[in-house]
Amino acid sequence: MAIAFSVLDRQLTRDIRQLHDYLWDSTWTGNESKLQTSLMKGASSLDTFIHAGGRLRKNAEALAKPWNREHQGSSLFELLDDALGLTAATELVRTGKAHEAVMRAQGVVESTSIGVCSEAGHFEIVEEWEAHKVDFHTYTARIAAVLEAKLIPQATQFRRVINAVHNFGSEWDGSASKDEQRLAARSAIESAAWCVSRSVGIRTMFGASPKVSEKDFGIILNLIVNRL
Repeated sequence: MAIAFSVLDRQLTRDIRQLHDYLWDSTWTGNESKLQTSLMKGASSLDTFIHAGGRLRKNAEALAKPWNREHQGSSLFELLDDALGLTAATELVRTGKAHEAVMRAQGVVESTSIGVCSEAGHFEIVEEWEAHKVDFHTYTARIAAVLEAKLIPQATQFRRVINAVHNFGSEWDGSASKDEQRLAARSAIESAAWCVSRSVGIRTMFGASPKVSEKDFGIILNLIVNRL
């Protein structure tokens, strides 16, 4: 992984974690102004790195103004977390670290599943999984059931693809050839990008107006995947 990106990845990952706590941890006591400034700097750097032509940066800036929890919702977190996680995964593939790449893709789909479940109004399903009361496949089956009850098309396929990416990480075959490991990593990244794209569509079908348009998110995802 290039040194420049490794620094960006470390710094922006730190800031995204801070954003998560700012949004969802009532005990967070950080500096909001510094966090906003650092996140926008990271978004601009990531935009440049993936050659997004300002599309990622401008969407992040729009979500950061005005700066408050109600305006951001989960959208700023998801935009930056998904884009950074998938970009990091592509960099890891390019440097021969296939397993590490798959783990980043796995993190993206897990986060995506949480966002969809929350938007559907069933965060208790997430809480059961996070408390280790159910395994991952049971968790995603419950998500799919909620989506099917809401007449969301391809709910089962959404679940299957999430599970496939998760399985690449949890059942990694380190004895496979380097070529096969690379193919597995590429498959996991492309599948994770599809899950993110599909999640935006699902939320739109819920009746929620996406703060980052499906078109913009799709372009950003394709720019990242095309780096493979």
